[in-house]
Amino acid sequence: MRIEENSLKYAEDFAQLAAELQGEHREQPTLDRIVERAVQAVDPCDHCAITLRDSNGRLTTPSATDSVAAQAAELENELGEGPCLDAIWDLGTITVNDLGTELRWPTWGRAAADLGIKSMLAVRLEVAGQPIVASLNLFADRPTGFDSTDLGIASVFARHASQALAAVRVEEGLRAAARSRQTIGVAEGMLMQRFGLTLDQSFELLRRYSQTRNIKLRELAEHLVESGGIPDPGPGDPAADLEQALGLSPVSPDEPDDNR
Repeated sequence: MRIEENSLKYAEDFAQLAAELQGEHREQPTLDRIVERAVQAVDPCDHCAITLRDSNGRLTTPSATDSVAAQAAELENELGEGPCLDAIWDLGTITVNDLGTELRWPTWGRAAADLGIKSMLAVRLEVAGQPIVASLNLFADRPTGFDSTDLGIASVFARHASQALAAVRVEEGLRAAARSRQTIGVAEGMLMQRFGLTLDQSFELLRRYSQTRNIKLRELAEHLVESGGIPDPGPGDPAADLEQALGLSPVSPDEPDDNR
């Protein structure tokens, strides 16, 4: 009966946790909520940080509960060793019972122990459909702080955190796409008004500049909108005025320009 009651409590707690994490709509607040709630969900955890690894293998620490967790995570990149640099990505989870005597990463282990933390539990965050590799790093101020129960709870927590992070990235991607379409639409309107173009012609003009200058169309549109438009007809060169409004440097005489 006691086991059933505990299981029900954990189920209720994680249901509430999932709702809280899904309630955030921006990535940074989601990351901050994840580390904050991890300390509450896993009893022995005193500090928590999230580590992200980019395609070049570089590590960043976008969120941590305190400076101790942030320094412990960032030390791996500085020293070139640590669980998040290798084993965590292959094994999924890893436990360090005594950082002061850890032989797999002795330099990092001693440096982390000097910060006051003694043991660690790291769980990979599996963010489906996203180009992201992340690790949830739980630190305890005493040796052998995490047991198998803590590992189980941390693993379930990591799944909820991964789902929340994946959802917010999709949401932010959709918002960015909507903003991009809106900006391009405004830029098209400015070109239509200035040069008397149709909607299709204004888009084609942006597309050709994007192609010949190898610059994203969205960036050209942003430059045009931020510049406030193209100057009215006058003694200047309309093509040069347009390039300036688009944030482009003038084409040299020897450089071909299909827009002429």
